[in-house]
Amino acid sequence: MFPMAQSGIVTVTIFNFINIWNEYFLSLIFANSDELRPVAVGLYGMLQSMQYTGNWAGMFAAVIIVFLPTFVLYLFLSEKIIGGVTGGIKG
Repeated sequence: MFPMAQSGIVTVTIFNFINIWNEYFLSLIFANSDELRPVAVGLYGMLQSMQYTGNWAGMFAAVIIVFLPTFVLYLFLSEKIIGGVTGGIKG
């Protein structure tokens, strides 16, 4: 049973990782120190501080650093994600 459910489990795991990685609203409310806040809140703070300085290179570097883990995870597991979304249909 596990080989047939593997693609669905991997897909749910990846979507859950992306949801936790990009959590913004609840962490903005409940996390009271910088060590507990996720990356999205830190990125928003960085973007707000760079808004008027014109440091475009730093801003885009921060966006790439936040975006890169999710993109690498997708590259390695794209076949499993597609298989989980389509219901494991072989084709």
